[in-house]
Amino acid sequence: PISVQVKGMVCGFCAQGIEKKFKALPEVEKVHVSLETKLVAVDTKEGKDITDDQIKKIVTDSGYEVVKIERAK
Repeated sequence: PISVQVKGMVCGFCAQGIEKKFKALPEVEKVHVSLETKLVAVDTKEGKDITDDQIKKIVTDSGYEVVKIERAK
């Protein structure tokens, strides 16, 4: 999975907006947004990937800031 630390998410509505945008990508299997830890966890479909640029664009277009992107090896 890909973990994205996001700055500026403060409410359930914020989390839902980001979740919807990620889920709209055909490469994405599932998304989990945690307001407590300010993390967005993205699981991509088998053999698929999304770029850091795609992730940053979704988060910034949603009005937030990417602090860090980590990919599980």
